[in-house]
Amino acid sequence: MILIKLLVIIAGVVSIGAQASQQKLYVLSSLGNDVTVIDVASNKIIGTIEVGDRPHGIAAPRSQDVLYIATEFDNGLAVIDPARDVVVKKYNIFGNRPNEIDVTSDGRYVYLPILGHGVYEVFDTMSETIVARIATNGFPHNAVISPDDRFAYLSAMDRGLAPAELLSERGLPTTLNDKIYVVDVATHNIVATIPTGDAPRPIAISPDGNWLYVNVDGLQGFLVLDLVKREQVARVTYELTTEEQAIVSRSHGLIVTTDGKEVWASDVNLGLVFVFDVTRHPPKQVARLDNGAPVYWMAITPDGRTIYISSAPGDVVTAYDVRTRVKTHTIQLEKGKSPKRMLVLDVPG
Repeated sequence: MILIKLLVIIAGVVSIGAQASQQKLYVLSSLGNDVTVIDVASNKIIGTIEVGDRPHGIAAPRSQDVLYIATEFDNGLAVIDPARDVVVKKYNIFGNRPNEIDVTSDGRYVYLPILGHGVYEVFDTMSETIVARIATNGFPHNAVISPDDRFAYLSAMDRGLAPAELLSERGLPTTLNDKIYVVDVATHNIVATIPTGDAPRPIAISPDGNWLYVNVDGLQGFLVLDLVKREQVARVTYELTTEEQAIVSRSHGLIVTTDGKEVWASDVNLGLVFVFDVTRHPPKQVARLDNGAPVYWMAITPDGRTIYISSAPGDVVTAYDVRTRVKTHTIQLEKGKSPKRMLVLDVPG
């Protein structure tokens, strides 16, 4: 009898410890002050979280038990407990206009692009202080940290055709940028740069940390950077009709599948997504998906099964099955959310 009771207790403990995690999609309202939370299993909206003015950056460590949101117009960093979907802390110690962030897998350092000041700030989550400021050319816009936490890759866009005098009057950087900055995370120092030819925009890193895929201004496609050799090895363009090529558009958003075999990349204004086999060199276009609405940002579930695509003008997020490349769900957000940046978390049970 004692043995039976003991086995029942042990079984109960194991059951509690093995509670299933919940996958949630967090969608930033680029023109508002909140984050929409979507349950991945049902693709239903389950809540919103107010984080601060104009959320622009989103990242989480490997543990998936904390979520960081950079808020551009109040120079903040909100810390969210994803189990309860509440803000547990808000820091307002950063420079002007933080953009798309990343965090080391252990959660120690958050890299914040500070667009208005031409630097990247490194926030130590343990000491709760800024421990480094890394100057770059252009407008700091995106950051990606390698899976092994050794390097941070910094992508700064620039003023494009805007007059330098106008930006100077607004207190913004005036320099141009045509490179990716490589930073040693141990020292937070720049150790190399990789030329891109044009101003880089969003970037995505392969799961093995060997390849960086880069959208750049003026290219309907993306660059492939070899991170071992630290050089550009391919310039990939979409297969477009003559009529499509005549339409002014841009590429802003790309993602690598969890197995590292494919890159999904956007054509914003045409509302198209192109799928490339990146196991080949150069990568080969293998699919073309009509999203039916402008494409801005993408996020993938940790299990690699679903890719979400945001469309700001219609306040819509669409879901695609990665294996079949078929649209499976359309999620309508409240009017005015203008969804852009997103992230899927596997929240511990």
